Order: sequence, then structure tokens, then C-alpha cells
Amino acid sequence: MSRRPLRWVSALVVIALLVAGCGSPGNAADSDEIKIAVVGPMTGDAAQYGEDFTRGAQLAAEQINAADGVDGKKITIVTFDDRNDTPEADSGAQKIATDSSIVASMGHFTSSTVYAAMPIYKSNQLPLVVISASDPGITEQGNEWVFRVSPTNNLGAEAMADLIVSKLGLKKIAIFYLNTDFGKTERGFFTARVQANGGEIVLDEPYQPDTKDFSSSIIKLKNAGADAVYLSSYYNDAVLLIRQAKDAGVQTRWFTSAAVLSPQFTEIGGEAVEGVITNRISQGDSWDAVAEAYRAKYNDEPSPFVIYAYSAVQAVAEAAKNEGTSRQAIRDGLAKIQGLETALGPLTFDENRQAVYESFDYLEVRDGQFQLWQP
Repeated sequence: MSRRPLRWVSALVVIALLVAGCGSPGNAADSDEIKIAVVGPMTGDAAQYGEDFTRGAQLAAEQINAADGVDGKKITIVTFDDRNDTPEADSGAQKIATDSSIVASMGHFTSSTVYAAMPIYKSNQLPLVVISASDPGITEQGNEWVFRVSPTNNLGAEAMADLIVSKLGLKKIAIFYLNTDFGKTERGFFTARVQANGGEIVLDEPYQPDTKDFSSSIIKLKNAGADAVYLSSYYNDAVLLIRQAKDAGVQTRWFTSAAVLSPQFTEIGGEAVEGVITNRISQGDSWDAVAEAYRAKYNDEPSPFVIYAYSAVQAVAEAAKNEGTSRQAIRDGLAKIQGLETALGPLTFDENRQAVYESFDYLEVRDGQFQLWQP
């Protein structure tokens, strides 16, 4: 089998892409397609992220297929809705893993849903590529069937703590965080780094995912004397909290985790989120070409979750090209990826099957858009 690198097309080529439900069982290695499942919240409050997953994966598949696919085999994307719910993630993973026509899965959105699904993929020997869930423990449990292209949340949280305390000199910090695996884990890394840099956490405030009224927490914030606020939040609750705090007269600087990086954050937030600062991993050389193709197809700005999904499909395709299209071959091919050029830049998986990242860009909301910002 040829081991020449895939030639990724940078211009959008619109072709038909089959999106279907579970296929009938069969020998995937002998099929003329490479079927990849994309699973995440396709409905509900977090549906925007599921849409980002799907769009990014479909765009990558279209472009790879337009360049003759993987040794002539076309990539097909099939989607599954787990509603960002752990029981649904469990049942969805069962459906995906027991469909022998599917050779790889991508998703789920949060760490809790990934943890629910991981044992199922392992027992059915189906590779899972995580594209957003950020708990470092996901790739530290020795599950050889789980890979991750998105960064762990310790990296982004520690980079933000370094920015806020060491570079900007803001010492008194309030943190609001989702009372979930994601929020609590990120809170731990952020807090430890703030304190190591000589800062002080003057307010440590968890909140439930369905919180709509932050008035009691905002009273605490007004009394805390914080120089800055860090949010370990998704875009919808971050907008609510920031707007309610500003309406209550809170004047401080606002920083967030990369989880808010969605066009909906600025569209919904409007004037309230102007000046908010966040970060993301530094862009790869082909990021702009992928973003241009995405805008042309969807008339929208791509979030990092689009780029993670796009790059995950690139990785699966390269693994299939180099090793074969069975589940085992794709797993083995993913494990061997070193320096693959993707929309995220050169992709290398470490010994724990975690993508390696070394630098971050900082972004500020200006004029209704996330724009590069230099401290």
C-alpha cells in the first residue's frame, strides 16, 4: 500500500457527500468507503458544537474525496446525537461500535460523555478521536483506542493564568466555573497556576450548567475586589454571566477558557462581550485556507471545534492510507502519525495518543469578532 502523504486540497470543491444512519454490518476493510461516525450534541443547548463537529468533518471529507479519496476510497460521514448526555453517549457509542461498517468515531463533546463511551469503543476495538473534551485523564488511562486532537484544558488554563498574573500584573482573581468535570478540572489547573505566579483567588464560584440567574454570585463578585474574572464556561452561560454582571455595574477585566470560541458568543453577547479575552492553540499554515473554504460553504466563521473535526478526519484518512482501512489498521496508523500537516499545524501524537501543542494565540472580542491580540 502506498505511503505517500495525502495531498490536501485547499480550495473548496463542492461534491455530494453521503450522510446516513448506521450502515449494515460488513467487512469495512473490503468496502469502497471509509465510514467515520461523528457523535456529539446535535440537539439541545449545546447543539452548536455538534453542528461545528459535523461541518468540519464533512468539509474535510469533501476535499479529500475530491482529491481521489484514500487510494480511491471515499470518506463517508455519519452523525449520531448524544445530546451531551452520559446515558445517551453510552447508548450512542454502543450503536456506533457494533456497526462493523464504521471504522472510526469522532466526538463526544464533554469529558463526562467521553468517559462514558470510552470503555465501549475499547471493548469493540473501534478507534475514537476526541475533538473537544479536555480532561487530561482521558488520554492517561492506557486506552490504546482513544486519541485526541484537541488540547487538554491544563494548557489553556495555565496559559491564561500566566497572561493575567505574570504579563498583565492582575493579582486578585475571581473564577467562575461550571460544576462539571470540565469546569472543576480547569479550575484546578488555573487556580494552581495563579497561586504559583503570586496571584490570589479572591472568589471561587462554581455554578450549575442550567443556571440562568447569576445575581447572588454577582453580589459576591462585587464584594470580592477582583482585578480580573476568569470564566471556565461555554459560550451561552458566559454571555449570561458577563451581561448580568455589567448590568449590575461590575467593572473588571474578563477572561475565558477557549470553550467560548463560537460565533454565537459574539452574536448573542453583542456589546456586553466586547473586550473579553480568550486563547486558542496557534494556527497551522493551512488554517486560513480551511477557514476560507468554510466561509464559502456555510457563510459563517469556523470555530476551533470545526478545525479540530477537520483535522481529525485528516488524521484518520492518513492512517487509513498508510496502514489500511480496518479498525485495527486505522488505530495503528493513528499511533504512528508524526508531523502530519493538518489545519491545526503539524500533528504528532505522544505516547499517550495526545496531540502535542506548544504555543497559544490570544484573542480579544473587538467590533463583534474574535481578533488576534498581543499582551
